[in-house]
Amino acid sequence: MSIFSSCCIIDDDEFFSISSKNILKQLNFSDNILYYSGGQEALDGLIGLLVENINLPEVIFLDLNMPNRDGWSFLEEFEELPEDKIGHIKIYITSSFISPKYMKKAKDYKLVKDYIVKPLTQNTVQKIIDSKDIT
Repeated sequence: MSIFSSCCIIDDDEFFSISSKNILKQLNFSDNILYYSGGQEALDGLIGLLVENINLPEVIFLDLNMPNRDGWSFLEEFEELPEDKIGHIKIYITSSFISPKYMKKAKDYKLVKDYIVKPLTQNTVQKIIDSKDIT
């Protein structure tokens, strides 16, 4: 049995997504790993899960720089969904940008737990696992 029942990667970088999935599987992070290549696709998919009365992932790894709908725009709309449907979710921003401005902005969103500078590593994922019992 995995640590989390489901998680989601929202990123247009296919290499990042594949390598992240491998790390998540190695650490038995999640039984179910959803993947969306963009913010709009993710919103549509996640809202579709809600319509079907399927629980949303417990953890979302969200890239900021994506075409069509970036991570910030995704967060704006996603946080408007009903609290009882999204309140349990922990979002980890995963970005190549080492930007104090972005890191500060990320703290303005209630669901964002941390800002992770890419790539996703085993140590980073292990810290998320270790924090599960604390939060």
